[in-house]
Amino acid sequence: MSILLDHCVPQKYQRILQSWGYDVTLLKEHTNPDADDVDVIAIAQKLDSILLTVDMDFSNILDYPPKDYQGIIVVRYQALEEELAFITLKQALLDLYREDLRKVLVVITGKHYRVRRG
Repeated sequence: MSILLDHCVPQKYQRILQSWGYDVTLLKEHTNPDADDVDVIAIAQKLDSILLTVDMDFSNILDYPPKDYQGIIVVRYQALEEELAFITLKQALLDLYREDLRKVLVVITGKHYRVRRG
């Protein structure tokens, strides 16, 4: 299982995730930057990847029920909290990576993360 980085995720996430040992795929390798969210999540499904995004649309469990996807991680933070967000993302991946990320939504906010199922 790999992590698919949405277009809206800063490029440095690729380097950071790879340095932590994760297989990372860039969405731009599969579609254009103005792809609809529905197309984005479909690509993640096709690739059997966890979608990592900063797009808050994916945190809506009514539109994107976690049970229907391989895993969605939404990172929310203020610019001053970016380092905390990296630390929290790393911890969430250590705690949940692979099977515990399937069919869940993880929202990273600064120094906390929460998991939503359903």
